[in-house]
Amino acid sequence: MTKAIPRLLLLRWILLAGFCLPGMGQGTTSKALAQMPASARQLIAIKVTGSKRFPEAAVAAATGLQMGAAVNDDDFKKAARRLGDMGVFTEIGYNYSYSSAGTKLELHVADADKFVPARFEDFVWFSDTELLKRIKEHSPLFDGELPLFGRLADEVSDVLQAMLVENAIPGHVEYLRTGKPGGPVESINYHVNDVLIQVRHIEFSGAAEAEVPALEAAGERLPEHEYSRSRLELLVQRQLLPVYYARGYLKAQFGEPAPKVVKQPSAENEDGPRNQTVVDVTFAVTPGQQYKLKGLEWLGNREFPTETLQKMVRAEPGQPANAIRLADNLKDIQKLYGSRGFMTATITPEAVFDEGAGTVVIRLDVKEGFAYHMGELEFRGLDNSLMAKLRAAWKIRPGDVYDSTYLSEYLPAAQKLLPPNLDWDVTSHVTANVRDKSVDVDLIYSVKAPK
Repeated sequence: MTKAIPRLLLLRWILLAGFCLPGMGQGTTSKALAQMPASARQLIAIKVTGSKRFPEAAVAAATGLQMGAAVNDDDFKKAARRLGDMGVFTEIGYNYSYSSAGTKLELHVADADKFVPARFEDFVWFSDTELLKRIKEHSPLFDGELPLFGRLADEVSDVLQAMLVENAIPGHVEYLRTGKPGGPVESINYHVNDVLIQVRHIEFSGAAEAEVPALEAAGERLPEHEYSRSRLELLVQRQLLPVYYARGYLKAQFGEPAPKVVKQPSAENEDGPRNQTVVDVTFAVTPGQQYKLKGLEWLGNREFPTETLQKMVRAEPGQPANAIRLADNLKDIQKLYGSRGFMTATITPEAVFDEGAGTVVIRLDVKEGFAYHMGELEFRGLDNSLMAKLRAAWKIRPGDVYDSTYLSEYLPAAQKLLPPNLDWDVTSHVTANVRDKSVDVDLIYSVKAPK
């Protein structure tokens, strides 16, 4: 079932009534309109003002009112309420006028502030074009994004569910608002529940033969070979793009995954799980130009001379710029800074391209920050005698420059001081205090339960 959505609370409802006939009060408007000739009650125009986001025709279509149909004030109230329920507007008002030619409606709206993309995770049976076209037909105010509240998200879900039913595809549509933990909503993701979608093959159009084996090997790392756009996007970022970045193709791009159904779902399946769909996926690859490294430029480093840092980077001018190896080398340099107490040191690379020569200069901007010193050391989960032993073994004293590499050396040595007949587990929390430039270390010990 679709997740319940709280209805948008409209900031203002402005219900206005405009009149063409002089001397007629609001209380008699509907009655007077009803007494007009049939031609006067026919809707002949809808004008929309105030929206910067939606075309007038889309708003008019979303009211549900039909041109040429007989209308009255109750119809306009229902239309305004319908628009309000969508969640796309924070203000909705209307006025209307009528004459022997017909009735004209004018809507006054104000767009909602926040919209987020709608994402279709696993609707592999339809192209994006088909999905968007069908949704737009039933929900004229859908433009690829949705308000955070209101019925529009439900309407999209209903359309998607209808498409599944029409094509005899089992499962039901669900959606979820997603974003970083503790952060704002970034998208509304739709997916099909109760259908297992497995990826059989991943192919790469536009890739040179030299890269295909590495790409295919990286594609095998798709978790459980289960299809979803989010999983495939992570695969691109973590596995596929690095194949090119390591070879100097620093502007390589992958298109959206294009699934092709090779086996439709079935309630009864002799060859696999129930309701299983099998797909092949194609990625269009644009490698771009291969860049050779012209050189590295270091900026901002004071604690360590450029010669020291340069020796830690395996980068040979004249060879393809290996961005993946460079990133690993920069992590080692950050550890070096951490060993001197520079807990917040960062190194930001900036690529400066010479397109004609096919070369790149990589500028490495070092922000060293301040040296941090040892603060408090806490042990939890141990008796006093064990705490004393482990504290005595800790070599960095309060006020000493903190060495961020020391903890990995200390923990194995401290493990030997614990009773060997128990299976110990330790969790470490290292907190850098910006105010006084100190580092607190909290070590939590526990005994693992026997299996």
